[in-house]
Amino acid sequence: MKVFVEPTGRRIAPFGDPVAETPVENRPLSAWLDEAIAGAGFTRIDRLEPPCLVVPDALLCTAGALSAFVNGAEGRDAVFVLKRSRFGETTTPVQPRVVPVEAGWRFEALRFVSGRDEAPVDVVVDPEEQLIEFPVQPHFVGTDTVSMGIARHPVMTLHHWVHILWANQVIGGIELRSTPAWRWALRGLWAALRARSINKWRVLGKLNRIGKGCDIHPTAIVEGSTLGPGCSVGPYSRVLFSKLGAGVNVMQHCSVELCTLGDRATVSEQTCLRFSVLYPDAVASQYLMQQCVLGRATVTTGGSFSMDLNFDQDIRVPLDGALHSTGTRFLGSAFGHRSRVGTGFWLASGRMVPNDYFLIRDPDKVLSKLPDGLPGREPLIAGERALRPITPASSTRP
Repeated sequence: MKVFVEPTGRRIAPFGDPVAETPVENRPLSAWLDEAIAGAGFTRIDRLEPPCLVVPDALLCTAGALSAFVNGAEGRDAVFVLKRSRFGETTTPVQPRVVPVEAGWRFEALRFVSGRDEAPVDVVVDPEEQLIEFPVQPHFVGTDTVSMGIARHPVMTLHHWVHILWANQVIGGIELRSTPAWRWALRGLWAALRARSINKWRVLGKLNRIGKGCDIHPTAIVEGSTLGPGCSVGPYSRVLFSKLGAGVNVMQHCSVELCTLGDRATVSEQTCLRFSVLYPDAVASQYLMQQCVLGRATVTTGGSFSMDLNFDQDIRVPLDGALHSTGTRFLGSAFGHRSRVGTGFWLASGRMVPNDYFLIRDPDKVLSKLPDGLPGREPLIAGERALRPITPASSTRP
């Protein structure tokens, strides 16, 4: 079977890189697509020559999904439809040319072309998901449970920075769902033997992949994660279900959970990083950062805050001149390549900082003058960069 990878021209803002270079578990999206095509036994061609399968260069999928679609098309003109699923609900928002239909979501850019100029038929492909539910407080997000669909055959296209997050979060489902249960059982047994325990946390600590030359402090905890060569994990830090590239530095008292960190990225001390993606050389220094994407050589500081929750409605983001619902109330922000964010910032959910932006606090709100001779043991306040005694009016208590 021939496969033509159709260029979309998409460059994901704010980063501006070609979509094929988007990092998914520290590999470019193009590598995942080439692997899926080869795994299905198909051959990539340089131009559209029917009969052939046409896929966009923004596609993330598996060999199994491509094979199922081609088999279902049976040589007819056809369009791919992702079967209705929880996975689809959480990954199809903000995707152009993905249209809701009764059976699920039609991916108009993913199609089989027979060359006979027929009316295309819909071919429904099952992502083969496994649902996992998590209890939550109903007054937190409006429901008492949150469900996640872990797909064996995830299919999505990447057009927005939120898709970078989602792609990195769902890609682990490929290995999790495609590995036979007996192999997981053997891995778990071997881990338990090495841990000399059946405690799940001790066993999980033996299911890591640790590269050469890593420096992990004895008080640090690494569980179910992959560390590239030369990584360091400082005292009392935890790395859980994450993938770290080469030379990543997790400093002391940090928490890194379900994240992908690019080569030489740094997580500064006492930073909590969850569900986030860091490009190479990025520095995360925010006390709590969730659902964020940091570009290459980006720096955030400990006094800045990226808000990640909207209590009232789903967060909307811009794409191609229009606002689109993300379908979630839980989302951080994107920070472009080489951007720097100083202290004192509160960034609203779903925002993106352009490449090379340098954000600092309003100088008029930064105390820079502490003159001598002010009254001691009395309240002093900052105003217009200078320290001064509190006024009688401002000191009045209700």
